[in-house]
Amino acid sequence: MQSTLLTVRRFSTTARRLNGPVAPFRSGMDNHGKGAVTFDRNFPVHRQPKAWEKDRESKDSWFRRKHAHHHAREKKLAKQKQGPVPTKSQSLRKTISQLKMDPLVDYLYGTNPVLAALKAQRRDSFGSLFIHNPKESEKLVEILSLAKQLEIPVKSEYTKHDLNLMTNNGVHNGIVLETRPLEVEQLRMLGDASTETYSIVKEQFGARETVSATTIADRYPLALYIDEVSDPHNMGAILRSAYFLGVDFTIISERNCAPLSPVVSKTSSGALEFMPIFSSQKPLRLFEESREQAWTIISSVAPHEAARMPNKQLDAESLKEQLAKGPCMLVVGSEGEGVRKSLLQRSDWVVSLESGRADLDGSVDSLNASVATALLLAKFL
Repeated sequence: MQSTLLTVRRFSTTARRLNGPVAPFRSGMDNHGKGAVTFDRNFPVHRQPKAWEKDRESKDSWFRRKHAHHHAREKKLAKQKQGPVPTKSQSLRKTISQLKMDPLVDYLYGTNPVLAALKAQRRDSFGSLFIHNPKESEKLVEILSLAKQLEIPVKSEYTKHDLNLMTNNGVHNGIVLETRPLEVEQLRMLGDASTETYSIVKEQFGARETVSATTIADRYPLALYIDEVSDPHNMGAILRSAYFLGVDFTIISERNCAPLSPVVSKTSSGALEFMPIFSSQKPLRLFEESREQAWTIISSVAPHEAARMPNKQLDAESLKEQLAKGPCMLVVGSEGEGVRKSLLQRSDWVVSLESGRADLDGSVDSLNASVATALLLAKFL
């Protein structure tokens, strides 16, 4: 059988299909945007091998092996020149020492407390007035004017951070006053009272002193006794309400109440500086001897506590009537424990505030101490 040879022409379509795809045409100027292709690239050129190529390493590993320690050595030398870096606590102590802060000094902060302290002048002495970019206001002008009259140095070179340290990060409004703590006198008992005047008996180191004062309004005096309120914010809010509503004076239990700190003054918005405040070391004696002087003592309790003392229970709406009959002292306690039982036993009456909700949940059966105090004081007036 004779085989037939098939020949395919070189430039035929069939030939192109058999040989596969052909690379696209490129001109001498097409070098991926890098310019024309020249013959110089085809000539052999002698090139000095790189150091990492001689060592047969990659560029990254060679540089790490050769120069990684240089940075560590430079950092070590820089630290030696700089000296030991102080810790956060060391930096804080250094800043405080530069400010020369005195632990026996109060740093009142905020516009209203500082202005009130300068107006009342009930503190023994003032140090310096520190200001840092305070907001321009009439109160600021008055503060600076009073500072000038009282010859108080005004220092404006301190930073906001310095004022934060003085006030323990309180909201100071750029104004801090260095001053002695507020002195509170010891009170033994309450004396005679009328609609115009009243007397109190102070006691210091065994020596007694009877002092008379004028009532705020044309009525019998109203006193407030604060027992076991350890929260400074509650203390400040109570004093603010008492001053606004017209309480004649306030007595605090010395052993278990919050100290009259700058925080209390700030929360009271300066009322602490104007309100007559006394302390009592022996409240049981104070209650007993004051009752002998015709003072009516009324203690605030929760509704369920008042139900246990039906013989002493007094309607809150009759408080104004009680004050019209004679001098009264309202006793308030902390939110948790309330007024101590020993003081309740020596009180003439107990009073409580009833909720306006019939479906009151047991977990919310009372008010904040400062709010409850304000509502009860308002019912006297």
